[in-house]
Amino acid sequence: MRMWYVSLINLSLFLFAVDCATPFLNAYLDERSQKSLHAVLISALDSNELSTIHHGAAGLKLAGIPIEASKNKALCSIVQKVNGEELGQLYHAVSGAVALKDCLLSIPNAKGTIEAVLKEDSPTSQNIFLALSVADKLKLKVNYKSFAEALTAALVKDDGASSLSHGLNAAALLDNTNAGKFFIRVEDLVGQAEEVDGKYLHLEGGLSITAFGVYGIYNLADKLDKSPGVKSDEAVKLANYLLSHRNVQSGRDAYLLLLTLKKLANNHFQIPVVFSLASSASLLDTDKPLVIRVSNVLGESVGPLSVILDAVTHLISKEIVTVRQQLKAVASDKTNTLYEVYVKNAKQRGFYNLALSAGSQDKRLVGTNGVSLMMRVLVKVCVEDVTVAVFDREFLKPSSYISVKESSKIGKILETDLHNKMEIRFKVKEAKTNEAILVHQAFVAFVHSNTRQEIIFVATPDHNNNYVFDVDFEKVAKDFERLSGRYAVRLVVGDSAISHPLDWNLVDINLKLPAVVASKIKKSERVVYEKTPEIKHMFREPEKRPPRIVSTIFVFLSAFPLLIVLVLWLRIGINFGNLPASPFILLFHGGLIGIFGLYFIFWLQLTMFETLKYLSVIGTITFISGNRLLRILAARRKIMKIRSIILDF
Repeated sequence: MRMWYVSLINLSLFLFAVDCATPFLNAYLDERSQKSLHAVLISALDSNELSTIHHGAAGLKLAGIPIEASKNKALCSIVQKVNGEELGQLYHAVSGAVALKDCLLSIPNAKGTIEAVLKEDSPTSQNIFLALSVADKLKLKVNYKSFAEALTAALVKDDGASSLSHGLNAAALLDNTNAGKFFIRVEDLVGQAEEVDGKYLHLEGGLSITAFGVYGIYNLADKLDKSPGVKSDEAVKLANYLLSHRNVQSGRDAYLLLLTLKKLANNHFQIPVVFSLASSASLLDTDKPLVIRVSNVLGESVGPLSVILDAVTHLISKEIVTVRQQLKAVASDKTNTLYEVYVKNAKQRGFYNLALSAGSQDKRLVGTNGVSLMMRVLVKVCVEDVTVAVFDREFLKPSSYISVKESSKIGKILETDLHNKMEIRFKVKEAKTNEAILVHQAFVAFVHSNTRQEIIFVATPDHNNNYVFDVDFEKVAKDFERLSGRYAVRLVVGDSAISHPLDWNLVDINLKLPAVVASKIKKSERVVYEKTPEIKHMFREPEKRPPRIVSTIFVFLSAFPLLIVLVLWLRIGINFGNLPASPFILLFHGGLIGIFGLYFIFWLQLTMFETLKYLSVIGTITFISGNRLLRILAARRKIMKIRSIILDF
């Protein structure tokens, strides 16, 4: 017995470690997702852009959905108008024509456009892929060696995720001898993938680059018949990322996603396996089987499998209820993807973790170990021993109770007010075992009959799992907003592991609460929505001005000193003869006049900053010329003084 217990512990630890370390797939491109992709691809055909038409038509061809004849003809006419000298447009036109029915292209200069790529100074891997793809679709012969050399140079110059993705897809279009040179680049591309949450791997550039890169890896591997060297968990994480974006809304993304998932579902080396629940994840009756779908990423069969339910573990109690149980194929299933298992030992309600694995003779299958799915066991519950009491708040306990049977209602309306308490007691029992249980939600709601206002309280369990709710109406009057009237008292019981939540109107009460006394609001805090009176502002009347004669006399008095100066200059005379013959005298006096003129213009229209800008120029000239003028005058005085001394002798 002890050895069996130890074995269970070891198995649980092993499964926990596997669950943490091993990625797995639990979603595939189901019918709903396929319809969503098909709708995106169909809407892409309404565009006039060649790239959008290409992706829409090619995606629908992959999905096996025919295009209406009139629509096909209209699209073909758009494709046939392609400019054959532009490589990108040529690629989309040729690819679109191949996807459309009976759409023939005549492009005489196509080979010249393809070979022009080799003449570029530094062709990119994207252009090389476009050129090789056009040549492949038009069945044109090209110099594979020259393209291989150009591709090598392009990948040396740019080894980013986008460049490598285009490079691997271009290599798959070369002959085997030249294509083999680029197989080592698979490791470089996968090495650039970023991991998210330990479950996803993606390349820089998002879904389109990741899908295109993954397709290039497996397409090149199939061509060379060599294993790509991608680890199993890496392949699963890449597939997980692609499937997490199965509801894309772009025609290009939808086409690349469908193209890559088809390659992951059918290639020579690695086929990711998806484990998903085909039946409901919730079991009310454990005597019914749980159905699990095991398929590829498209929901198709991966061949005969031996599917094992390694363990079933209750999440809360950690109890392992089932160990190493073989799943049986569903006899009526024509897809060969459905397997069923009984989990009769899962008696306890709640969530369970299913640890699964699968064995196969097909060595290509990856993601078959460490799979974890969730299920829950539901139970029916009943509410029993329900009692209701309204009593005076001065008492600790009620003197009598009113019993209520489940789904019934007390016939009379209970009267209550601020001086009363209300108490409700009940038990939640599992219907099958009659055992008292605890639930996640046990509420008592008071619903006003007129306003439908709800006040919700929590019922708490005691040590015997009996729920008790009591309320003192005086203490919770604010919660009721002191709103009197008739209230429906409802008992609400809910849990994630019960099959039918309960919302039961136990009783109606007539609650009398004192009206709310309106508090006086300060005028400054009062919110007034009515129109306020218009504010009319009257400016102060200007002071009475003095008579005009006063201002005129003041002007003349202000100008009188200037008049005196002019009269004195006329009487005494200006000593122009003493001025030296130098250009600096003109600059200095011109600068002074300019400064005063600038002040006048400033008073009329200039701003302070504009005035300072002009003043800095005029002031500098005035300062330098004034300095030079003073030096000339000083030198002249010195010469005159020397001359006077000589004459005295």
